Amino acid sequence: MILLWCLLGAGIGLIAGLIPGLHSNNIAVILAATPFFGKEITAFMLSLCITQAFTEFIPAVFIGAPGENTFESILPAHRMLMQGKAFEAICLTTTGALTAVIAGSLLTPLFFMFIEQNSQQIIAITPIVLIAALIMFIAGEQTIKKKLVVIFVIIAAASQGILFKEQVFPLITGYFGIAGTLYSLKEKPFNAKQNTNAEINPKIILDSLIGITGGAIVSIMPGIGSNTAAGIINLFRKTKSTEKYLAMLGAINASNFFFSYATMLALDKARNGTMLALQEKIFHTTDTLFLGTIIMVTSAGIGGLAAIILAKKAIILFEEKVTQKMSIATIILMIILVGFFNGITGLTAMVFATSLGLFTIISGIRRSTCMSSLIVPVLFFYVFTLI
Repeated sequence: MILLWCLLGAGIGLIAGLIPGLHSNNIAVILAATPFFGKEITAFMLSLCITQAFTEFIPAVFIGAPGENTFESILPAHRMLMQGKAFEAICLTTTGALTAVIAGSLLTPLFFMFIEQNSQQIIAITPIVLIAALIMFIAGEQTIKKKLVVIFVIIAAASQGILFKEQVFPLITGYFGIAGTLYSLKEKPFNAKQNTNAEINPKIILDSLIGITGGAIVSIMPGIGSNTAAGIINLFRKTKSTEKYLAMLGAINASNFFFSYATMLALDKARNGTMLALQEKIFHTTDTLFLGTIIMVTSAGIGGLAAIILAKKAIILFEEKVTQKMSIATIILMIILVGFFNGITGLTAMVFATSLGLFTIISGIRRSTCMSSLIVPVLFFYVFTLI
């Protein structure tokens, strides 16, 4: 029975990864209203999360339509797309994710014990880490003018995050989904002949292992997303290698779920919507952590294989020159999803977020700065709680 739920979750995760804007958090909202509990629902949600972590890079690479965890991949992947290396880009994120899953499965028990024994210290340093993330957004720009623009975006995004509380999906969709896709429509389609072969440098494994650090940060620190963690790591490494960056981002995205699950069990607190829904559905037993780890490793095998197969199928669509039509359809789909899940308030938040996202693109600053809409409200919560 558990295997059946695992396969069902993997199937839904594959589909969800291919639909821009549809995140596991949205499915978790529906799940929370169901009467299912226990190991079966654990198998379903963890399988869904892991398989989606592999396939959600496909729309980000081919049509520039990101999910909550893939927007930082768009520019590097777009460069590879224009070079005819879109398939290689997917292979890189898949390699990073598989490496993170293997290492994460070994590190999860140690990570669980560390979190359990240092929970108070983690709570105490959370505001410091969040402030450091904001400072790094500003420090990452070279000119005074751009630093001032970043400060403006931080204030604007934080205001949106406070004003549109609990509208994370519309904000993310506006910043990184609709804004980027709208902007891409004004450009003439570039249809490079895509290569279906990929040569992966074994040294990429090292960058994937570094990405696991980012996954751990995301799982512990509320408000810090996969892409923000990637940006922070990249500020220190300053790597200009597109290949290394994509592998690292794939690793962060996958390892985040391993460590988020361990964090939820260790602290009895969820750091994202998916784990919050799961927290209310599972029964904590001695084998809960082990069972979840086995489920995620199994699902990673399915997700990795599916990502490679689906990427080759996507190349056929790309070469038929339908990318602009797909982009328009993607925008319409994202608007429908926001309206369905979040109503008028969500659509309003999405409009404001799209405007700010377009502003960051035109200004030439990192769109990850828009994640201040999550970081600042969380920072306020922790500061006032600790005081």
